[in-house]
Amino acid sequence: MIFPVQHFPKILLWTQNFTLMFSDSCLLKFLNWIKTTMQGCFFCMDTERKISMRKWNSVAAAVITAFALLIPLGGCGSDSKDTATTTAKMENPEQVFKDILQKAADRNTSVEDVYAMDSLSVAALMTTPDHDGKAFIKKGQRAQPNDLKRENIQVSNIQTRGALMAADITGTAVFTDQGQKQQVPLSGTMVLRNENGVWKQLVMGVVEVTPIKSIEIVSGGMRNVSIHGNVGKTFSGEQVVFLSFKNNSMTNYSFGWVQPPRISAVTDSGEVPAGALPQYDIFSQPHVYRLAGELATITVAFPEATGTIREIKFSDFHILDGTGLPTDFDAPVLTLCLTM
Repeated sequence: MIFPVQHFPKILLWTQNFTLMFSDSCLLKFLNWIKTTMQGCFFCMDTERKISMRKWNSVAAAVITAFALLIPLGGCGSDSKDTATTTAKMENPEQVFKDILQKAADRNTSVEDVYAMDSLSVAALMTTPDHDGKAFIKKGQRAQPNDLKRENIQVSNIQTRGALMAADITGTAVFTDQGQKQQVPLSGTMVLRNENGVWKQLVMGVVEVTPIKSIEIVSGGMRNVSIHGNVGKTFSGEQVVFLSFKNNSMTNYSFGWVQPPRISAVTDSGEVPAGALPQYDIFSQPHVYRLAGELATITVAFPEATGTIREIKFSDFHILDGTGLPTDFDAPVLTLCLTM
């Protein structure tokens, strides 16, 4: 999906305190181009080591730029002329998508005029007491290249459902980087919602958000860590979970060690693994990450989950000692019990 936030190529975009999912083919190729190792990250944890911080801060800067690049931060303008034009063109749904993608290329466009930012959007999904989803989206827009354009846009498989409209999008993002023209393929599913006659994009295809009332650590030994989150539902019904971790202790933790952790969800129907939603630029290739003193976030999809998610499990979870090594190599499972 041409991730105008919703269409970020398949990768978890992250900064020191933020994580966001990017589109599959789009961002993967772009990330390869910038030669980072961030492709396929399932979630991002900040590390306290200075060398690691320098490395990840550098990657974060590159990825935040990619985020802006590949998300059509456009949509319906705030002036009456643009709004009237977009509304009138509903007679031609294909043109509505194209117009939004083109307007998204202008980083001076107000984020609120482009994306849905209410309680039923990705902004709400990614907002917790410790993390500001709206600020994260705005940060991505500010990093957008001045000369970003989207060309050869093709719209197909248009679906409508009430005030919602979705379509498969392909095209090319064209921009200048360090004096050289770059072209990055775009592809994915874009979802729009009509708000009082104005079409706005729903990032990651999220159309519903349910707050998690409380999260209890029932196994794994993690202590003094504030965990908050929300559960979102996509246009096609899959569930996506966003969690923020704030470590208030002097103890560090590692999700995975030699191998990345396996992440799963438990519902009334049983346990299912985390997985990819390529149509919404959400994919899964987990890495090993440390939870130190900084805020960490995770965005994870469970395509096979049906019913209410009751628990989320992380295998190969470790409590670290003062030297940064696991205190126990038995690899306990971190289990989080969710109250919806």
